[in-house]
Amino acid sequence: MNQFKKIMAQSHTQNKDCLHKLYTDRQIYISYISSSMQPVEDEKIYHYREISFTFAGTGFRAPQRMTLDVWVPGELAGPGGEIEKQPVPWEDWLLRNLSGPINALARSLQNDHKDTREKPDFFMQETDQAVRRRSGCLYRRDRRAFRLRISFVFPLIGGHSVNGKSGYKGIKMLLDTLCDCLENADRESLREQIGTWERQADIRNYLKKNGLMAFVADGSILPRQGDTQLPLAGAVPFLSPSRLRVKIPCRDGKVLTGMGIPRGITLITGGGYGGKSTLLDALEQGIYFHVKGDGREYVIMEETACKIYAEDGRNVQTTDLSPFFSHMPGAGGAHAFSTVHASGSVSQAANIVEAVYGGSRCLLMDEDTSATNFMIRDRLMRRLVRKEPIIPYTDRVEELKERGVSTILVIGGSGEYLEHGDCVLLMEDYRVYDRTSKIRELLVRPEGRAACSGGAHGQKGADPEPTDRESGVIPKREAAGGDGHIWMERKTLPRELCCGEAPCSRTVGIDHGRYIRLGEITADITRLTAVGAAGQVHTLAWLLEKLLSQDLYKEADLRVCCEQLVQSLFEDSADVILSSRGHAYELWLEEVRGLDLLMAAARLRKSC
Repeated sequence: MNQFKKIMAQSHTQNKDCLHKLYTDRQIYISYISSSMQPVEDEKIYHYREISFTFAGTGFRAPQRMTLDVWVPGELAGPGGEIEKQPVPWEDWLLRNLSGPINALARSLQNDHKDTREKPDFFMQETDQAVRRRSGCLYRRDRRAFRLRISFVFPLIGGHSVNGKSGYKGIKMLLDTLCDCLENADRESLREQIGTWERQADIRNYLKKNGLMAFVADGSILPRQGDTQLPLAGAVPFLSPSRLRVKIPCRDGKVLTGMGIPRGITLITGGGYGGKSTLLDALEQGIYFHVKGDGREYVIMEETACKIYAEDGRNVQTTDLSPFFSHMPGAGGAHAFSTVHASGSVSQAANIVEAVYGGSRCLLMDEDTSATNFMIRDRLMRRLVRKEPIIPYTDRVEELKERGVSTILVIGGSGEYLEHGDCVLLMEDYRVYDRTSKIRELLVRPEGRAACSGGAHGQKGADPEPTDRESGVIPKREAAGGDGHIWMERKTLPRELCCGEAPCSRTVGIDHGRYIRLGEITADITRLTAVGAAGQVHTLAWLLEKLLSQDLYKEADLRVCCEQLVQSLFEDSADVILSSRGHAYELWLEEVRGLDLLMAAARLRKSC
């Protein structure tokens, strides 16, 4: 700390360019040595109490804007061996307990009546109800320490001279607050978080071994407070129907009971405001681990689940829609269809094809947000409209099940899917009832009653049943391979999107949190509802930039590229992730799935 204090004293009232002395930002140039062999300046590490800290430039074209990386020894949080096995719950616990006090301190230093540049400004990444990897706190195995990232803006005098005294005071207050929080942290809450994480992991393993795709624990609180992800006070606790109730033993001896949803086709029905969509939303968020007290910490979903919507106006490029369309206009036809303004049925078909290609093993759909003409076509409409190119989802849902892709569908206005349901759930006043047997009884025809094989009501002389070609139904398709990725063997980015240089070199923006702009290329990710946190949107922007600008991704399989990119996101946690252009969104990244990145990439379009 004395070294840092000395630099601050020397920098006081000096031009802000002198702040680069705080960090290692350049090679030591020696004229007679080739550029590739130039020595690199040693990392500048400062020590205070039980922690250490370093600075790094952010490339914001403003030297006073930096990242402050605080290194917390692993032993301050717990035994190193336990952290090494699974660092995520430890990382989340530290970030969750430290970001609040640090950001509160930053707010207390600001004075609305004075120039805020004369006081330090800093920020630490905040968390939500989900537990996942975030760049704000990462465990570095080679250092056996957690790296806490804090954005820090040094105070200036007159906008150009360093206020070294205020800068030193701000850093010391920040570090003291951080160290005090570490010393006084509730270790019991850490043990509870680790225990909750481990039980969620046990549930996921149980689902895989027992042919289940989802679990909802008894006592779960599914409704949320307004538009937030916080549990609704006074909500009806979930209670599983007896036939679907399972008991899941956990490693700590605790046994959890709740509803196990089997693989296959599950229908959720009921009247309005009964809780159907609430249950579906909770299942969608079940792909993530959650903190204790969320109410959905033991609502666990198949990790590749993807919610499907009809998206009028979305961009679709060279996508094989032949599973759901017998023929389509355009040069590519149904096998390589493109449009910049898709209809509801086309967009929903594209979403399904892309999700299954991306590895999804469970599709979540709500009748309210689907295209009716895509979801169903009843017997009377099949007779009336003989040349319908749309192959409704009812004609593919069984085939998808055979290929290992399950469906959970919320229905309320049509019974067309009831005969396909392996499990039928009825929701009334947020209570769930198993009605599978009841539906099967209703579908059994009374003895002696003939089937209506003629026209409507079986009248004499009615039109005959349409043929497969007339009704738009085509035979079952062959799988593209043995890995379950059907219908689309290989997809690459359209050539017109691959620009050869980083598109962000011009402009970057994340509008309203759901619309990404990378130069002249945009992606509307409004309907990627599994991506909820701002840090996840930042990650998509960061990875899409890589996908568009690096040559190795131009002709490669898009699914493989997306999986590789998300797996490498946090591999080198010590380096500053910022690019040379230093866009602010690059500071706070959060874990996403390869499937989410693929779905975002499929929505890229070039502005006219």
